[in-house]
Amino acid sequence: MTMCTGRKYFLSFIVTTVTGFQLMAQQVVTNDQLAYRSAVAKATFRKINKEHFGPKPVNDAYAAAVWKQLFQTLDPNSNLFLQGDVNKLAVYKNQVDDEVNAGSTAFFEATYAVYSKRVSEAETLCMKILQQPFDMEKKETVMAWRKDQPFPVSEAAREDLWRKLLKYYTLRHYMEMEKAAGNTAKTKKGVDAALEAKAREKVRNWYAEYFRKATGKNAANEKFAQYMEVAVAEIDPHTAYTAPEDKTFNDMLTKKYCGIGVELATKESDFYIKRMMRGGAAYKSGLVKENDIIVAIADAKGAMKPVSGWESNQVSSMIRGDKGSSVTMKLQQPGEAARTVTLKRDELVDMENRAKSALIEKDGKTFGYIYLPLFYVDPNGQMLSGAAMDVFREVAKLKEYEVDGIIMDLRGNGGGALDEVVRMSGCFMPSGPVTMLKSKDSIKSYVSPAIPPTFEGPLAVLVDEGSASASEIFTAAVQDRGRGIVIGTSSTFGKGTAQTVTSMGKMGNPEKGIPDTSYGSIRLTKEKFYRITGVSTQLRGVTPDIILQDRMSLESIMEKDYPSALAYDSIAPTTYNRTPFAFNFDVVVKHANDRIRNNPALKDIVADMRRLKQLREAPVQLNIAVFRESYLATAQLEKKLQQSRELKEGQYLHMQPAEVRSANPAALKTDPVEAAHNQEWVQKMGKDIYLKETVAVLEDILANTK
Repeated sequence: MTMCTGRKYFLSFIVTTVTGFQLMAQQVVTNDQLAYRSAVAKATFRKINKEHFGPKPVNDAYAAAVWKQLFQTLDPNSNLFLQGDVNKLAVYKNQVDDEVNAGSTAFFEATYAVYSKRVSEAETLCMKILQQPFDMEKKETVMAWRKDQPFPVSEAAREDLWRKLLKYYTLRHYMEMEKAAGNTAKTKKGVDAALEAKAREKVRNWYAEYFRKATGKNAANEKFAQYMEVAVAEIDPHTAYTAPEDKTFNDMLTKKYCGIGVELATKESDFYIKRMMRGGAAYKSGLVKENDIIVAIADAKGAMKPVSGWESNQVSSMIRGDKGSSVTMKLQQPGEAARTVTLKRDELVDMENRAKSALIEKDGKTFGYIYLPLFYVDPNGQMLSGAAMDVFREVAKLKEYEVDGIIMDLRGNGGGALDEVVRMSGCFMPSGPVTMLKSKDSIKSYVSPAIPPTFEGPLAVLVDEGSASASEIFTAAVQDRGRGIVIGTSSTFGKGTAQTVTSMGKMGNPEKGIPDTSYGSIRLTKEKFYRITGVSTQLRGVTPDIILQDRMSLESIMEKDYPSALAYDSIAPTTYNRTPFAFNFDVVVKHANDRIRNNPALKDIVADMRRLKQLREAPVQLNIAVFRESYLATAQLEKKLQQSRELKEGQYLHMQPAEVRSANPAALKTDPVEAAHNQEWVQKMGKDIYLKETVAVLEDILANTK
């Protein structure tokens, strides 16, 4: 999440026709639907034109961008539309801007009509291809990484592309099954027909669900919502349209909901249990295991629905529900038989993703470590258990141990509530400006609380390219006021905008039986925030004082990767006091750079990431022997990359969870589950190569005080 919030701020169309397309559009949409979509478009862009901080010009360049992006959104693998379809729909390429201003959705209607036809054809084609075993000995290639790949020029070319892609997906599952059976030696020859059939069945199930959803009764409304998301995102990447009935964002900010306490992740088409939250129903039941694949979930009628290939919000909504209700799932560990479990939902707060602290002991020194993944708010609205107060409590714990310095870990922290980051700044800095927020007609300075700092010792802030928005506000304030040293990737995310979420719709008339009409909601960029120096973090982010490597992840996306991102700019600085460093800054930075440059593990990480990127983007060989060799090489490289990020045995940091020392031990009730989980967490963090380098920086600060 890359929005920053404060108060309610988030810091995490002329109708034309084409011969043939207008008729198809009329066959799949009613006049009432057309009227509703037109009203949604009008309300959305009326709001943007009136309230957006600096809306991108809605002109032919904007129209061309929306036109292109809709095809990429509807057909990300470029295997549904034919090039001829795209050529015919090019009549809209310079008209979308006119449609937006007029409240017309003609481009969407025409495109969706063609899309529906091609999806239906693809379903028939796909299921026909998957009826027969693939010739896995045949030597051929396919571009599996299909971003910006051309569309098929003919139906025959499309069929060949589908055959190759389905063969690729089958080979992937085949290798996963071989791996689960411990049978992936490079010397293995031939094809296991039974395993090929199972892998092909898995692909068939995924696509059966994909096509069921793509052709379902609500498919047109879902695709229209996607079109609106595309049209709005081209104004700027953080202005977003949300269809009615999506509560995900509020759940993320409060970290409170009713469920079973699991964190999901995806691999290929499968959902699996990445983590169980301590105290949650899944953890306490003993019936659920990490890495369990979710095969199916029971619907309201008790029918088990396979979830492979579903949207993540679909799976989440099936798992969540009313407090006290039950959810039944079919789970399967890789290589084991599936099992059915039933769990009772309960309200819980995700404590795992809240602030927590640990102690690091090294060479007679003790350092505090605080992990903060999000600037969340108190779910009860009382400011007692938001990110700021939680961090104050963790710092108070650490001070009882008389720590020699503190590491604030904001890696992957995508932002959250602006008020929380401003309050939290008071924990480390004297009262003073933290950031400036500029609207269309005013500039407001945000000042940290007028209280003495809780901690005034050495401070290091650890960031990466996922540290965004509110994280960048705190990091920039620390850097600009000379409060500490920043360590991380070549820059943070680069989001310097703040958003407000508002609902759209019109009031009904209960006396006449006319219900209210919801047009969804819009997260609108209304302001930009600036460092107290007047410099924006937009696009450029915050550049650390010490750079460990360029990016931490091959999949990461930063603000500068969005073509529609707002421009970098600056304003006049505010008045602030910069504290001179109490240590020799240049010496500390030089020592760190020397260590990084000579660290073989960090060199390996950079080289391995580059090689992995090349492997993923290269054409895939579909001969089973060559594919197996490439698959194993990629898996080995991924494993090596993970190992390079972990310290070798004997080099681990000595860490332990921080506890409240001043409290009466008899009054402290230790939850054995929580204690075990915290111990597991510090053991994992003790292997973190980047954290060890940050500790070395704090050691240097202590050794080079002025």
